[in-house]
Amino acid sequence: MTSIKGPLARLDRSRDELAKAWLVRLIERASLDEIKELPTDRIARELPELIGDIVTSVADANGAPYVLSEEQARRVAALAALRSGRETSAGDVARDVAALQAVLVRALREELAEKDPERFAEAVEQLVDATGAIQAAATEELVRRRSRELESQANTDALTGLGNLRHLQKQINHLLAVHKRYGRPFGVLLMDIDGLKRINDSHGHPAGDRVLMQVAMSLQRSIRSVDVTARLGGDEFCVLAPEQEPEAAATLAERLAAAVREEVATPDDPPVSMSIGVAACPSHGDDAETLIDAADRAMYRAKAAGESVALGEPPSADVAEEANS
Repeated sequence: MTSIKGPLARLDRSRDELAKAWLVRLIERASLDEIKELPTDRIARELPELIGDIVTSVADANGAPYVLSEEQARRVAALAALRSGRETSAGDVARDVAALQAVLVRALREELAEKDPERFAEAVEQLVDATGAIQAAATEELVRRRSRELESQANTDALTGLGNLRHLQKQINHLLAVHKRYGRPFGVLLMDIDGLKRINDSHGHPAGDRVLMQVAMSLQRSIRSVDVTARLGGDEFCVLAPEQEPEAAATLAERLAAAVREEVATPDDPPVSMSIGVAACPSHGDDAETLIDAADRAMYRAKAAGESVALGEPPSADVAEEANS
């Protein structure tokens, strides 16, 4: 059987026109909202290259199965994200790839169907194999992307965008594992907003939600890149500070409290303040429950004393305090 490089080479030279034809098919079956969301600039940049990849690989295949290169896989991944503004299904990906296959087969038919039916059949077989591999790769990328989105949602506080309690638990367990293996310290800063109930009662819950979001942004701006911030629910937040001994963690807490006072305010109310309790591993414990408990006790000591920050007591001192209360 003769080579199929000739007609495929002509397809390669027409890659821009074929990309436009594929985009037209995409638009024909899309709603107006979907059309607005289509990343036409990325399609115009990526798709001609993908078509060139397909044509070149098919021309060189000699009957071997189509295998995507790393660069081709990156381009194919874009097919799984064409409709970034809405849910994309495996059916959407299948239809998109089927439309691409139809465009390529039609172009081949115009080149070969009547002139050389045998070469046409061979070329179509290779193209179907290639587009099948592309559909599989795009679907796998879609599944991976959806898994990442679900994982992110499961670990994110919906209001503030910070990590949630589940995320905090994973992070503190990681830091405990690092401490156990390498002896590295870390700080736990537990905090709540003073007077959030008053704000909700005076200005309504939307105002309270705005305060929560402002506090979250203030904390994010004030921490180091290695620190972890989470909202535990209600008006409670937590910061994990790797490589921090108790005194350094307390200094960080003072900085966070000052940032919130300076940056967060509500109409006709005094500046928003926070009460922060500080504990550190291993000074105040070497398990999550003990550390959180120590920080929680310190936070309530700070609140009772009208101070911004209080440092946790060693476990033995907390036990004695509980026995005397």
